[in-house]
Amino acid sequence: MRFKLPALLFSAFPVFLSLPASAQGDPCWQQHRATVHEWTCAGQSLPAEGQDFALSIVVVESPKALMVIDSGATAAVGESAAKAIRSKFGAKPVWVLNTQPKPEHVLGNLGFRNVFKDTVVSGESFANRLVAGKRTADLMKARCPTCIENFSERMGSDSVKGTESLVPERILKAQTGHLGVLQSDWVQWKFRLYKNLETEEALVLRNTDLKLWWVGSSLQNRDIPDLYDGNVIDRVNFLGRLKTQLKPGETVLTSFGALDATWIDRNLNYFVQVHQAVLGGLEAGFSEVELIEQISADILRFKNPVLIETDLRANAQALETHQLNIQRIFHQTEAFAF
Repeated sequence: MRFKLPALLFSAFPVFLSLPASAQGDPCWQQHRATVHEWTCAGQSLPAEGQDFALSIVVVESPKALMVIDSGATAAVGESAAKAIRSKFGAKPVWVLNTQPKPEHVLGNLGFRNVFKDTVVSGESFANRLVAGKRTADLMKARCPTCIENFSERMGSDSVKGTESLVPERILKAQTGHLGVLQSDWVQWKFRLYKNLETEEALVLRNTDLKLWWVGSSLQNRDIPDLYDGNVIDRVNFLGRLKTQLKPGETVLTSFGALDATWIDRNLNYFVQVHQAVLGGLEAGFSEVELIEQISADILRFKNPVLIETDLRANAQALETHQLNIQRIFHQTEAFAF
């Protein structure tokens, strides 16, 4: 099945000599550009059961303020990140971007408020320093505290102690724009809000001068990436555009660190192949259960070919993700089968 790729995400690719990512003296930090840093130690504030939610937090420094991309899975993660950021960059005003409504991206907001509340001006709410698309803010408000209760069941009550939902008050109302609306130093940071990539709304950033992208968890360093609440055609279209637009020297930052173009190919090929397999099975008259059994039994065909030689069995988590992806894609594709 062919997918027509929509217009390009962004235009213009000016030349920029990029700095290589480099480890700082503190092992919790990686530097990707002179003003762009990644904090990688969320796992220190999470139990073993919560390590899947230990996502990277990116910090953009400017002369006047700090931009933080996502805040972590719990108040403890957010507070640890905020203390590390304040220690490294000082008491500059901070803006926190909540890039999607999944709890592991946003529940650290309270921790940032605890650390940076003295940087807001008199009469300003810290929630006004929290930034998101309207759909993300609305879903955060609707889903929590249930999302905190779910985390508590999975990771234990101690892990989410003190965690509360703090919903952004600064809303990005346009689908596309630039972050100069927050701080004049960030005009070169373009944003676009996407629907249904991995969740209901995702904020994608690009700075062509710095040759940097931020795509959150829409690109994953997993052989079986998770469709989650996304739409397979939207995900394929996005990954196809990302692959087309990515230029030599550009860096793609994600919730899992910087990922190279190889991961774009792996994610894209996986979703295309599974979608084709589901569509073929539907046209042959197979039921949902039959398709899940048949396609998941052949999981190694969809994994990274390099790993197939050494990993002859799919682990339980990858198999579960694969089966859920098949189920979601079946329901999204069923109406289009002859």
